[in-house]
Amino acid sequence: MYISLAILVARVKILPSEPGINALKIKPVIDSILPQGVIVRQITEEPIAFGLFTIFADIQFEDVSGALDTIEESLNKLNEISELETIAVSNTSTGVGE
Repeated sequence: MYISLAILVARVKILPSEPGINALKIKPVIDSILPQGVIVRQITEEPIAFGLFTIFADIQFEDVSGALDTIEESLNKLNEISELETIAVSNTSTGVGE
């Protein structure tokens, strides 16, 4: 029996709510609020100015209806995030078989 799971990765652009919040500080906060089975594959940052960073998070999740909306809603609840935008979604397929 062969099962093919559709796995998506969304690249999310995050603008922190205050200077000094960088990728290292925000990753544990993001990890703590993501739904079960959703993971941050990679997180990077680009300096803007005066201690402000734009943070890019690659978030992996299963391709089920409403999954991305749930992730965005969870992230929007964080005080550390002032603004976010999903800038890309890519499909990665994983096969599981006997």
